[in-house]
Amino acid sequence: MKSYQVTIDIHSEWHVGSGEEGGTYADALVLKNPHNLPFLPGKALKGLFRDSFLVAHDNRWFGGELTTEAIELLFGHQGQVEHTHGALSFSNAELSSEESAYFELYPEHTRHCYRVHFSTAINGQTGVAKQTSLRAMEVAIPLRLYARIELDDQRLDSRMQQQVNEWLEMCSTLILGLGAKRTRGLGQATVSIEPVGVQG
Repeated sequence: MKSYQVTIDIHSEWHVGSGEEGGTYADALVLKNPHNLPFLPGKALKGLFRDSFLVAHDNRWFGGELTTEAIELLFGHQGQVEHTHGALSFSNAELSSEESAYFELYPEHTRHCYRVHFSTAINGQTGVAKQTSLRAMEVAIPLRLYARIELDDQRLDSRMQQQVNEWLEMCSTLILGLGAKRTRGLGQATVSIEPVGVQG
């Protein structure tokens, strides 16, 4: 079993939604952990990496050795009939343990992690905001998040065991954003990864 640390530097405000509404405060709330801190779920992080691997495959990075079969082996396959788990597993991406400990000690300060964006729909003919179109979306401030990837390398042949470090490192550079409204400037990010150890 191999482990990797993922560092996500988020350079702009960002929104990973909880699916909940906040009444008069906001129409869409940020997903938060039990300590009221924003985080990126492991499932979402896995999706970002899978997409980056598919982009690398489509552009024939690594001399075409990154095949669709290799991607399915690493990330698993989910179909209507059959579901397989991949060799890679992803933790949630969260603040550092030191920052998390601070906010647990001073929970009232977590409110400084969030802002609210307001937007309206504009009538294309009149240039005036449409009635009842005002929307409020909670966003998190730029932060650095950390996650862990575990690789069950016993499921890989010797060749792929040698390749997977490079694949993860290079494909992480293709991840440029996360969350909602990326085309409008939210969730701009850079991702880096480094091996942290081998277990059993």
